[in-house]
Amino acid sequence: MLIDKLSQIVKNLDLNLKNKTVITEAASGPYVVTAILAAIAGAKVYAFSRDSSYGTVDQSFDQTRKVMQECDFMDLDIQLIEKLKPNIIAQADLITNSGYLRPLDKEKLKHAKDDLVIALMYEAWELRDTDLDLDYIRKRGFFLGATNERHPDVDVFNYLGDMTLKLIFDAGICPYNNRFILICNHDFGPYIAKVLGKNCANLLVIDEDIHREKYLGMPVDWEGGFPEVSIPESYYDAEAVIFTACPFDKEWIGNNHPLKLDNIKRQLRDPYILRYFGDLAVADLDKSDVRYFPAEVKSGHMGVLPSAVGFDPIIRLQAGGLKAGEAMISGQHFYNDLPIVEII
Repeated sequence: MLIDKLSQIVKNLDLNLKNKTVITEAASGPYVVTAILAAIAGAKVYAFSRDSSYGTVDQSFDQTRKVMQECDFMDLDIQLIEKLKPNIIAQADLITNSGYLRPLDKEKLKHAKDDLVIALMYEAWELRDTDLDLDYIRKRGFFLGATNERHPDVDVFNYLGDMTLKLIFDAGICPYNNRFILICNHDFGPYIAKVLGKNCANLLVIDEDIHREKYLGMPVDWEGGFPEVSIPESYYDAEAVIFTACPFDKEWIGNNHPLKLDNIKRQLRDPYILRYFGDLAVADLDKSDVRYFPAEVKSGHMGVLPSAVGFDPIIRLQAGGLKAGEAMISGQHFYNDLPIVEII
């Protein structure tokens, strides 16, 4: 089944990396698919791994080999590596900014050829300075681009609602018969609302007023006004607040922050903040005995990952990132008449 899905997305995207050398990661869990996708598309792949909180090098290599064995009829060209040697980097036509390769800094990239393509495996607005040395990339003239995750042939954003339900369940609560509040200021909001609104009793949306039209026709109660938080009395007993705001590495909820903690506490009987994306002033919440989940989220990272709902969103996300890389190599930035990559 997995191999069928990988082959199908390569076909659907017409992903072609023949005669290209790709450096990406050998990862565990759903992210194991990245190197496999590149190889199915015809690339010579160097898959790098290192020990991390997600698993050991051996675990990543073992999972990658297992999938490769299932694809043995395809004759995939994948080399598993623990060191990013200069002679390997010098071969690369395309490098992904996948987790184990970060940061893509001068120390790594100084060995690359001048026409190197770097594919961000996310959208441009999610770029974090800690992921790469943008100044050095500009100096060298490398091609740098981000994935259009909303391209209909990639379609990652439509998993955001499923991820919200996963976050709710993991927090020990359920949507059915309960009221929720969505506080958001960016494009995730409508994708979350259209799923959660159908699965809970009532959903209140507090977003920027300019985004109101994006929620039309959805089963939600619109409040707007972000960053002001005005909660109707009918939501006083809301089960939880789904919180997501950008920039993602900015502390949003706290005593002296854009979303005032005291104001939220005053309007909710027992606030419970579910951290979808965006930082909280956790020390302030702890002092005020305000519950939040997950307990720990690295600054600038999501509280629930696409991989939490299975392989499907990761297959689409990683295939889309590789397609963005191919688009930069070929100079054809559109696929099926829509942009597949955003040049940075």
